[in-house]
This record gives sequence, C-alpha cells and structure tokens, in this order.
Amino acid sequence: MEEQKLKTRIDPITGEIITELEDSPEVIAEKQLFKKNPARAQALRDLMFDSLQAHIDGMNVPAEKRDEMMFILIANSVMDLVFDAPTTDIAMESSYCFDEMLGMALANKKFEVDIIAEAKKAVESVKREDFPSDEAYLEGLQAFEERWWDMGQPALGMRSPNDAIYEMLGKYKLNEE
Repeated sequence: MEEQKLKTRIDPITGEIITELEDSPEVIAEKQLFKKNPARAQALRDLMFDSLQAHIDGMNVPAEKRDEMMFILIANSVMDLVFDAPTTDIAMESSYCFDEMLGMALANKKFEVDIIAEAKKAVESVKREDFPSDEAYLEGLQAFEERWWDMGQPALGMRSPNDAIYEMLGKYKLNEE
C-alpha cells in the first residue's frame, strides 16, 4: 500500500498553518478525470449551446430531429476539443482507445451483456491450484485472458468479444484507417 504524505500550507487570510494528508494519485486522477465533469458540462453549454442552436435554426431541421442534431453537433464539438488538446501521438492513441470503448459499449448494448463482467467471470474460473507456482498462475491468467477475447462466447451469439467489437466499429466505419 502506498504511504500517504502530509502537506502543509499557510492560510493566506488567517496565517494559520494547516497540515493535511495529501491525496493519493488515484484520488487526484478521480477528481481530475471525473469529478469535474458536471462543471465541464456547464462550461461547454456556455461555450457552445447558443451558437449550435443558432446553427440548427439556420439549417431548417425538422422539429422531430432537432434534439438528435443538437446531440450530434455537441458530441462532435466535444470530441474535437478532446482530441485537439493533447499532442498528436497522445490524441491518436486516445482516439483508438475511445473507439474500442465505444465499440464495446455498442456490443454490450446490442447483445445485452457486459463484456468486461463476462471476462472477469471467465478469468475467475482459472484456479491457482492448477499451477505449480504463483508466477505460473499469473502467466496462465494472462494467457487465458488474451485467448478469451478471441473465443466465441454464448452471450455474444458465439462471436468472440474482439469480433463483436470489430463488427460494431465496422458499422460506423471506425475500424478503417
């Protein structure tokens, strides 16, 4: 377990010396990556909602398609911001990871399954007592998990998880270069 560090700061108003535990890297990541999303959503609304709404108004979109068009424009704008922010190599890697997660989510929806939960159940079926050492067990777990992604699964209509994900990506042409 990682040892937590103490941090000390001085309150600029009272001059009081305050000592508190420093957040772990996991807590810091959780705060930065997810806890700020409600505030980010409001900031994005303030940044683009009015201009996107005006854009849709200028397109003469039928009333029944306005919400869908707004969602697509917002999602596209957010992805532009996200993938434009980092360096090109990080943006490329992030986009591939995003596509894979999107493909998995679409496969989960289509087959009404949670592929990650299925993978976890399968890996839990590998027993330590079937291996001569802890090292062999860990190697066996890793090898099994790698094979599992290419094995036909009943929950996926006997497609492998990789094939089901690839199929979903193909529907949207996300598996093309």
